[in-house]
Amino acid sequence: MSVRTAVVLAPLTSLGVGGPARFFVEAASADDVRDASVFAREHGLSLRVLGAGTNVLVPDAGIEAVVVKLTGDAYRFETSGDGSLRLIAEGGASWDALVDAAAARGLWGIENLAGIPGSAGGALVQNIGAYGSELSSVFRYAEVLDTATGAKKRVGPEEAMFGYRTSVFKRRPELVIMRIALALGEEANPILAYPDLAHAQEAHIPLGTPREIAEAVRVIRSRKFPSGGEDGRSAGSFFKNPAVAPAVAARLAERYPGLPAYSLEDGTVKLSLAWLLDHVLGLAGLARGPVRLFERQPLVIVASLGARAEDVEALAHEVEKRVLGALGLVIEREVESFR
Repeated sequence: MSVRTAVVLAPLTSLGVGGPARFFVEAASADDVRDASVFAREHGLSLRVLGAGTNVLVPDAGIEAVVVKLTGDAYRFETSGDGSLRLIAEGGASWDALVDAAAARGLWGIENLAGIPGSAGGALVQNIGAYGSELSSVFRYAEVLDTATGAKKRVGPEEAMFGYRTSVFKRRPELVIMRIALALGEEANPILAYPDLAHAQEAHIPLGTPREIAEAVRVIRSRKFPSGGEDGRSAGSFFKNPAVAPAVAARLAERYPGLPAYSLEDGTVKLSLAWLLDHVLGLAGLARGPVRLFERQPLVIVASLGARAEDVEALAHEVEKRVLGALGLVIEREVESFR
């Protein structure tokens, strides 16, 4: 295990802001992660795992911790004991590369999650979802290292405790995801009810294979998220859509006709925060110095050249305050403060 000091994390994150890590380790195996956790305890520091850096906000002052970046990116397909096909991937593997690999084999299950940046492990932590699909629907197990005990174990669907953009892995960061297993299918099972895909279907865009759906999803996403460069950098959706009681959803729908809302399995109703920010509060494009809410998708905070973490934090706080004051809603962030 090689330990580096004062490694600036900004270039390793999609937002491109933030200061250095006190110590930095690239880990190719569970043994490397275990050694890093021992090193962290010996120095009285916390251990933080950095995936692809797509869902974190690193403070300008940096982080007094041992930051571990997983480098394993291998994956394979195998047939399980019950005859189903599984995709087995290292925690550091590119999520979108896995989508492409599955689509190339004509396997169904994750094509609607195309174009989402990040690692396989990070995708599982967040229980990523898009266009009517969630990662939890194909999850079978994760092989993790419990850095609190040094033990390896396997976590299944029930223990994973998935929810909307959350999981046991988010609540228990000591569980470092080394490998994930997903169950995919050869039988066609397109999920096209989400409005954007339904519109694509009405426009006669080919959606008959996992590859075609994945490409259509990427085109849709390209219209909603900045491309980087002159457009600025982002961490994708900065805020979660609020999940509220049905009575709250009904009240807001009556006040704001046309508000998109979706019933969740837990009995709550997910509201479109992007719609509220744009159509009710008029905040799309709101800029504060070098950061702004993206004009085509106000869930996204865009950081332009010269932006700092404190600029992102200030704009996020202003949005949260305005939503609470105007709508009475407490909104949560998808992007986590990396401390």
